[in-house]
Amino acid sequence: MGLRIYWRKFKNLLRDLGQITPLAFVNTFLPIVGSATLIAVAYPLGYWLRENWEIGILFYLLGVLIFCGLALLPTNVIGIVGGWAFSFKLAIAVLIPGVVGAALISFLLHTRIVGERLPQVFETHPKAKAVYNALLEQNVWRSILIISLIRLSLIMPFALSNFLLASARVPVKSYVIGTFFGMLPRSSAFVFVGAGLSELNFDSPQSPWLWIFGIAATIVFVIMIGNISRHALERLTQQNAKA
Repeated sequence: MGLRIYWRKFKNLLRDLGQITPLAFVNTFLPIVGSATLIAVAYPLGYWLRENWEIGILFYLLGVLIFCGLALLPTNVIGIVGGWAFSFKLAIAVLIPGVVGAALISFLLHTRIVGERLPQVFETHPKAKAVYNALLEQNVWRSILIISLIRLSLIMPFALSNFLLASARVPVKSYVIGTFFGMLPRSSAFVFVGAGLSELNFDSPQSPWLWIFGIAATIVFVIMIGNISRHALERLTQQNAKA
């Protein structure tokens, strides 16, 4: 009986989300397909970028902006390719502006496509609305911190987090700053892995620091979300009791 209730609630939520649901699946699985494609052509592409690095830098930046901004590629594989093709400093100096720019492109596209759908869904779910307000509408620095942790976390792919943050209509300033600080260590780790490869292949073990950063950010993010959610729900309960 309990499972039926939860299933009914889940179906109602999907119905309320409407077009957001298929877009979420697209932003989750399309980068995986793009990643497999990039891996297949990684060596000839990386070799060309390395041999023609002066113009390769420009093509690399445009590739990050377009393919990551349109959710066609994840930032991890393209970071490894950049680290192998260029020096660590040069690759990260190009990748970070490209990643932030790609995030902004994705944000602008999704806000136009999705509109106010997700905030409207929150209006019909008071508990979710209370948590949402506590997370993103009260303090700009807390918003930046939360977005940074989302970017660092291993459980949130780049394209999907772009979509969810855009759908939630987070402030653009918090979005850009949080993306920069969250993606800097994450992207640096992948570029560092690529720069350390003698040959461009993806069978070598990844740097343990990548997992340490990601797992730590995930733990802090979950604890922080839990605390904020609890306080928001306590305030909502008190308001309902007064009413």
